[in-house]
Amino acid sequence: MLMIKRLKQLRFLRNKVVLITGGSEGIGKALALEAARRGAVVVVAARNQEKLQEVADRCLILAGRPSFAFKMDVTDPDQVDEVLDQIRHQVGEIDVLINAAGLGMMDAVVDQSYATMHKMVTVNFLAAMYLSRCVAKQMMNQGYGAIINVASLGGKIPTPNSAVYSATKAGVIQFSNILRMEVADYGVQVLTVNPGPVATDFFKKADPSGEYMAHLPQWFVIAPDALARQVWDNVGYETREINVPGYTTGLAWAYQIIPGLGDWAIKKFFNFQQNKHNL
Repeated sequence: MLMIKRLKQLRFLRNKVVLITGGSEGIGKALALEAARRGAVVVVAARNQEKLQEVADRCLILAGRPSFAFKMDVTDPDQVDEVLDQIRHQVGEIDVLINAAGLGMMDAVVDQSYATMHKMVTVNFLAAMYLSRCVAKQMMNQGYGAIINVASLGGKIPTPNSAVYSATKAGVIQFSNILRMEVADYGVQVLTVNPGPVATDFFKKADPSGEYMAHLPQWFVIAPDALARQVWDNVGYETREINVPGYTTGLAWAYQIIPGLGDWAIKKFFNFQQNKHNL
C-alpha cells in the first residue's frame, strides 16, 4: 500500500524530471514527446547532438517547460557518470529513467562478427544495467521513482536472424525482473516494455535488405506514438510488463509450453531455411 501511494506521484508527469536514453529518434523520441505533452521536464540523451537538440526544442514547445539535451555514449561508464552528475546539478533529481537506447543487426549468428555481437551486448544490455543501477540508488533515497527498460518481443519469442539481439533483450527482461524485487520496497517501479516491430527507422539499419519487415503484415507493425501513450499510461502503477501488441502475451506463453511447434511455425512464417547460409 505504501508503494502505491508513493508511485501515485508519477501518474501525472507535470514537472517530473524524465531522462530518456536513445531520445534522439525512434521509440525514445516518441516517449520524449509524449512525456512533454504531459508536462514533464524532459531530458534526452544520445550521441547525435543535433538530433537531440531538435527533440528537446519540440519538448520545450509541447510542455511549456525547460527541456534538456545531453550528448552521451551509453557504453562509456565514465561519460554516463559525468552526464548524470550534470543532470542532477542543472535539472534536478531524476523521477523517471527510460533506457531506450538500442542497436540491432538482423543476421544469422554465423554471419556476425565479434565486434557486432559485442556492440549489441554493450548498448542493449550492459548500458541499461549500469544506468539502472546508478539511477536506482538515487530513487531509493528519494522514496519513489520509475525505471522503464525497453526490451523487445524478441526477448520472449525467437525469430531467425536475431539471436544476439534477442539474447540481449531477454537479458534486459530478466535483469528487470530481479531489479524490481530489489527496489519495490523503496517505492520504485520497474517496468519492462516488450514491443513487436515498431514503425521507426530501426529496421532500415538492422536489416537493410528489408526481408524481415517484408514478412510482416502491416497491421502487426506498431505506431511509436501509440506505444508511447501506452507506456506512460502505466507509469505510477504496479504494472510489471507491457507486451505490445497485447495478444503476444499469449503467444509468448504458448511458445514456452510447446516450443517445438513454435519453432516450426516461426520458421515457416519467416520462410527461413538454414541451408541458405554458407557454412
